[in-house]
Amino acid sequence: MGKLNNKRKRVLIVVLAAVIGNAIVTSTPTLNIENSKNIFLTFANVVMFLMVWDTYFDEKISQKGVLSFLQDLLSITLVSLITTFIISKVITKNINNLIAILGSLGWLIAGLIAGGVTGILGIGWALYCDDLYRNST
Repeated sequence: MGKLNNKRKRVLIVVLAAVIGNAIVTSTPTLNIENSKNIFLTFANVVMFLMVWDTYFDEKISQKGVLSFLQDLLSITLVSLITTFIISKVITKNINNLIAILGSLGWLIAGLIAGGVTGILGIGWALYCDDLYRNST
């Protein structure tokens, strides 16, 4: 159980780092570089998903074949890309409405929303990996 608790602590740190990073990037007032922000946010979330997976299954990856490892890596990347891209598009679309209504406070709220969504994604993925890890050992 101690090993599982250490994994959970490491995952929590990874998810919190992604939440803070995404909140800061989204809440920074910038014009005309929203696509760059979306690419950064998507990349950061993919890295978060991969790090959570690696935290739980790092010792098992070395036992897998190359094809199985690449299949896992591709699945994780696709799931994180699709969910993150859809969510970032929705957030970006609504940022303009928030800024128009609330002014500069809209940027802060958009950052909080982006951080919250990243946290939900990270916790959901961590719970999935945790359950998979507990059932596989």
